[in-house]
Amino acid sequence: MHTEFIRFAREYFDKPRGPLPLHQAHTGREELEQLQACLASGQLSSVGKKVEEFEQAIAHQQQLPFAVATQSGTAALHLALLTSGLQAGDLVITQPFAFVASCNAIRYCGADAIFVDIERQSLGLCPESLLVFLEEETEIKEDDCYHKASGKRISHCLPVCTFGHPPQLAYIEQICQQYGLTLIVDAAEALGSTYRGKPVSHYGRASVLSFNGNKIITCGGGGMLLTHEKEFATKAHHLSQQARSQQQNRITYDDVGYNYRMPALNAALGLGQLSQLDKRLSCLRQLAETYQAFFHQFGQEILKEPPLARSNYWLQTVAFSEPQARDAFVASMQSQQVDCRPAWTLMPHLPVYRDCICADIPNARWAEQHLALLPSLNT
Repeated sequence: MHTEFIRFAREYFDKPRGPLPLHQAHTGREELEQLQACLASGQLSSVGKKVEEFEQAIAHQQQLPFAVATQSGTAALHLALLTSGLQAGDLVITQPFAFVASCNAIRYCGADAIFVDIERQSLGLCPESLLVFLEEETEIKEDDCYHKASGKRISHCLPVCTFGHPPQLAYIEQICQQYGLTLIVDAAEALGSTYRGKPVSHYGRASVLSFNGNKIITCGGGGMLLTHEKEFATKAHHLSQQARSQQQNRITYDDVGYNYRMPALNAALGLGQLSQLDKRLSCLRQLAETYQAFFHQFGQEILKEPPLARSNYWLQTVAFSEPQARDAFVASMQSQQVDCRPAWTLMPHLPVYRDCICADIPNARWAEQHLALLPSLNT
C-alpha cells in the first residue's frame, strides 16, 4: 500500500517529485487586487478599512451579526474566554485531543483545563463523557458548578471542531445550560462546516475561527471571534485594541488590553481568499471521497463527517487498525518526502498540562495511536 499511495498522491496533486506538503496556501488574482487596493489606500495597520470589510464578510458568511478580527485564532480564543468571564482559578472542560492553542488560551486567563474524552466519529468532545463527568464529579452551589474534589469552580466548556468535523454541539450546548457552563466553540479549523444546517459558529456564546497559513482560507495569520451578542463583541473589540478609549481630546486606556487587532494587509488577503471558499470546500470534499475509495480497498477508513454535520474536510485523516501499521506508514511517507504525520500528542501528556484533572479518555488515546494525517491540499 505504501508505494501505491505515494504514486497515487503524487499523481493526484500533480507533484511528481520533491516535497508533498500537508497543506499549501494558494493565491491568485483576487488576493492581488485586494492587497493592491489596501496598499493604495495607505491604511495598512489595524485601523484600515479592510479589517472592517473582512469582519463584515465573515459575519455574513457565518450568518452572525458580530465579528472581531484578531491577529491569530489563539488571540481570538483568549479574548472569547476573557470576555465571557473566565477568571483565574476557574476550571474549563475541554478535550485532550486538540491543538495546544485551546489549552494555552485557558492558561493565559489563569485557569486550568479539565480533560474529558472525545467521540471517535467526530474526534470532538463527547457529550456522554461530559455528562458523566458532571454528574459524578461536580456539585451545584449557588447556581455555580464546582468540582467536588478540588473545590474549584467550573465555569466554561470549550469543545473543538477537530480537523473541521463538528461534534454534537446542540447536545453539548444543552448540557452546558443544565450545569450553568459558558460554551465557547473552538471552530478554528471549521470554516465552512455546519451542524444541523447552521454554521458551527452559531453554537455557544462565542466561537472562533483561524486564518493561519494552513487553514482552508488564510490571511497569512489571523483569527476571528464571532458572537450573537453586541455587548460581547464590543468588549472583545475594545480589549483587542489595548483597551484604548478617547475622552475629549485625550487618549486613555481603561483596562488591561491586548495588541490583538488584525492588520489591514492580512484582512485584504483574507477578503481575496474568502471569494474562493466555495471552490475550496468542493475540492476538499472531492479529495475526501477519493481518499475514502483508495484506503477502503486496503481495509483502512478515512474519517467521515458525523451525522447531522457537513464538514469542510480541512484535514484528511486515516485510521489504522494497529499503531504499528500507522507508524510504518508515516515513516515510509516521510522517507519519500510525502508529509504524513501522526495526530497530536494528547494534552495530558505534555509537561505543562500533566497535572490537569483528566477523566478516563480511551477514545483520545486511540486517536493519538491510530490516526495519520494526509496531504490535504486544495487543487
